[in-house]
Amino acid sequence: MKKLILLALIGVSIVSCNKKEPVKDYLIISGKIENFKKRDITLTGFNFEKKIKFDRKTGTFKDTLRINRDGYYTLILQAKRVSLNLYLNDTVDTKIIADYKNIGNVMYKGTNSNINDYFVKKKKSWTKHITNANKFFSFEEDEFLEKLEAYKDDLTELSISNNLPTDFLKAEVKNIDYEYLRNISNYEKFHAILTGNEDFKTSEDFPDAFENFNFSNGDDYVNSFSYRAMLNEQLDRITREKNKDGEDFYLTYLETIQTEVNDTIAKNDLLHKSAVKSITYTDNLKEFYNKFKAYSTNKEHKEEIAKSYNILKTVAKGQPAPKFKDFENYAGGTTSLDDLLNKGKYLYIDVWATWCAFCKKEIPLLKRLEEEYHGKNIEFVSISVDDKKQHEKWKQTIIDREMTGIQLFSGKKQAELEWAQKFLIKGLPKFIIIDPQGNIVNPNAPAPSQGEKLISIFDELGV
Repeated sequence: MKKLILLALIGVSIVSCNKKEPVKDYLIISGKIENFKKRDITLTGFNFEKKIKFDRKTGTFKDTLRINRDGYYTLILQAKRVSLNLYLNDTVDTKIIADYKNIGNVMYKGTNSNINDYFVKKKKSWTKHITNANKFFSFEEDEFLEKLEAYKDDLTELSISNNLPTDFLKAEVKNIDYEYLRNISNYEKFHAILTGNEDFKTSEDFPDAFENFNFSNGDDYVNSFSYRAMLNEQLDRITREKNKDGEDFYLTYLETIQTEVNDTIAKNDLLHKSAVKSITYTDNLKEFYNKFKAYSTNKEHKEEIAKSYNILKTVAKGQPAPKFKDFENYAGGTTSLDDLLNKGKYLYIDVWATWCAFCKKEIPLLKRLEEEYHGKNIEFVSISVDDKKQHEKWKQTIIDREMTGIQLFSGKKQAELEWAQKFLIKGLPKFIIIDPQGNIVNPNAPAPSQGEKLISIFDELGV
């Protein structure tokens, strides 16, 4: 009997030894922030965003995360004006203790606290050397370069003296260099704006930020915001040089990414970020989609853009326009698309919102256009995509800006309005032309501010 018990115990012991502990594949981020009154905070990183609930009663937060890569992250506390830089590993817990009223004295706990403390010192170095960005870019060349060099030297010394992990230090030294180069590249345009000297040009001796610039460094693309910004700036410049007047800029931009960027991570990300928005605006939908599909090697990206393409091809030129029904009319009652089509005229539709500054800039030009085409074969229709809470503001805006034409109120934001989503509207204002038969003439019509381009379309239609 004793032998049986002994054997049983040995068996249990063997099972226990063979049982593997679960591998941790997450991190816990937590903290306490005094004097912070919002309901949530946002953690962002390269292709990563997560809202984290904040307990206003206790002033604390805690969340379990699975991040897609080790690296640089930002904890945004309020509308990007107040934020904390972080370095996170996929299984390393991080705790933050701070006072919102004195956010510069934040304290970190966890294995990465040394790196995160370095970020605090880095921000203080910016304040010490740069003080204020507007003032900084207003300096004359010599003073600007002197201060920028001092800032770079201070950061480099700071990174080396803080006993940072070797891999992080290598990435950070590059990051410092790219930040320096990005400030160099921004100087001419920012100085011209801030000093009011539109003709300002840097001297021949001024450093060239893009000399020997590498378009295809995947690690730098992931780790450095400044590198990504500079790469986008260069791709935009090359595209504008290639793109002839009247050609499709968005299509040319895709082609530029394909020819200039060889790194797979950078290329796929740039193609995806461009296509998510640009596929809505391109004048050559099918060609744009086919080229994106040929250039990208990311399966998930291809599936996402395919969904957008399948939606947008239903509102392409010549397709029946989606119908909206019973939008409130400022003049009284409600109006549907069929009511407008019954008048047998072309429709120039402006999709706008009261919070949209660019929309408001188009209003005076739209009014002038309405006056010029008054009594002709076209109706000007403005559809507000404000939610119900903004109803009175919509009315007041019409009064204050003396808006004319047919003014309609949808009562829903564009993301929640089924009619708007059929056009995959990404930004406002959005202009659409529909013919008297209810077919789409142009789902991305020029804005009134594009003057001749819009007038030439009206002329072609015989308006």
